[in-house]
Amino acid sequence: MKTEMKSGIVAFGRMVMMAVAVSFAFAGVAWAQEEAYEQEIDPVNAVVKLEVRTAKPDIRRPWIMCDGGGTGSGVVIGDGRILTCAHCVVDASYIRIRKQNEDRLYHASVLFVDNDADLALVKVDDPAFMADITPLEIGDTPHVQDDVLAVGYPMGGEDISYTRGIVSRIEDIQYAHGWTVLLGIQVDAAINPGNSGGPVLDMNSGKIAGIAFQGKDKGEALGYIIPPDIIRHFLLDIEDGRVDGFPDCLFHDGYLESPAKRRYLKMSAGQTGVTVDNVDYALGNDSIRTDDVILEIDGRKVSNNGRIRLDGGVARSFLYPIYMRQIGEKIPVKVLRDGLVLETTITASKIDPRMRGWLYDKTPDYFLYGGFVFTTVSLDYISTVRPSFHDDISKSGESPDDEAVVISFCFADKGIEGYIGCDESLVRKVNGIKVRNLRHLAEILDKCHDGFVRFDVDRNMEWDVKIVVDAAEMRETTARVMKRNQIPADRSEDLL
Repeated sequence: MKTEMKSGIVAFGRMVMMAVAVSFAFAGVAWAQEEAYEQEIDPVNAVVKLEVRTAKPDIRRPWIMCDGGGTGSGVVIGDGRILTCAHCVVDASYIRIRKQNEDRLYHASVLFVDNDADLALVKVDDPAFMADITPLEIGDTPHVQDDVLAVGYPMGGEDISYTRGIVSRIEDIQYAHGWTVLLGIQVDAAINPGNSGGPVLDMNSGKIAGIAFQGKDKGEALGYIIPPDIIRHFLLDIEDGRVDGFPDCLFHDGYLESPAKRRYLKMSAGQTGVTVDNVDYALGNDSIRTDDVILEIDGRKVSNNGRIRLDGGVARSFLYPIYMRQIGEKIPVKVLRDGLVLETTITASKIDPRMRGWLYDKTPDYFLYGGFVFTTVSLDYISTVRPSFHDDISKSGESPDDEAVVISFCFADKGIEGYIGCDESLVRKVNGIKVRNLRHLAEILDKCHDGFVRFDVDRNMEWDVKIVVDAAEMRETTARVMKRNQIPADRSEDLL
């Protein structure tokens, strides 16, 4: 599906399927070739190919839809439900499913998408689809050096493919699709585009050890899979019929490997932890403060390099107990504040920044005024245009509806002579009024019938740039631009 690079990471699809004639010995279970033929059921026929067409809006001119598509993999986990990657099915307008032992095509619809975890659940309603499928179970998170088998349809191939490898490393990584940082498993099994969404099986249990989803463009045998811990969080999240996603980190932390800093924070001998460097108080959560030292979280001691130990000595980031909670749950923490040890809790929450998240399966809003196209800043816009703003749009605003507005595109027209090329400008004020969001901007401009209109914008590295236009001329320019470029409306439906 997606093959573009985000933060040096390439989103891949990984999936490999075992043929009926191949038998594998799993712990306690032997899949014999003869048994598979007698029952006419392939034990891994649950691995399928996804063929997807997409309709995605142009991020700078949202009324224009761009057609696309690709292939990925998926695994049936029961009742016609197929687990796959979010990046395989976002913005999907059409999904069809192929099984490895049947030429018939099945059509599917998207049930849930969690962009934080790059996971999705799609459904085939045709009861015939499950006739010869044995759903695969989700196992436990494997250990380093465990043998695994990646099953899927790499490079869009027609036949199933499988590659064997071992678990190389387990640690927090950045998920390319959602830009989140969650637990990931590195494997050396060959993972290629098209494998995304396919299962990686534990060779001991035969269960799902993870879902293949991305790789790195540098180095060799650096494939990554989404672990069962993250998969289970997703499946539990959607039980109420909606996707809340994973909690955000509520603060910025700092390691305490410096003896001088530990003494400065009044830590006694034997105490370890991480310091709280900054807290987003806009969350309404003041249970932790700047310069607190987090000694324990969820009953587990925090090391000076930000690690905790699970049962059996397994190491994880101290943030693991936070992002593995569902939104709204409480996490007990023990902090050191000015030399005193306090016990408190933090709430698993999501930060509400001034820019919108990923607009997967959504159309960006827009407002056309003269030759200027205004839109709300989103992660899609940031990742596509990569503008440089002085404004910290990643922090919470002054009110819940506070959203950053940007000029995303400029149509060349005499009505905006002198300002053509002012796209990528962050809009701060209109006629001296601070802009709260795109709707607010539209309301201000709709009332400007005569006289001049002044925009205060932040254009790239330039502060407080003034754009001055004539209101009457802008109405004529808007009509002219719409006609010339066949724009259906001067604003998106949500602003009507």
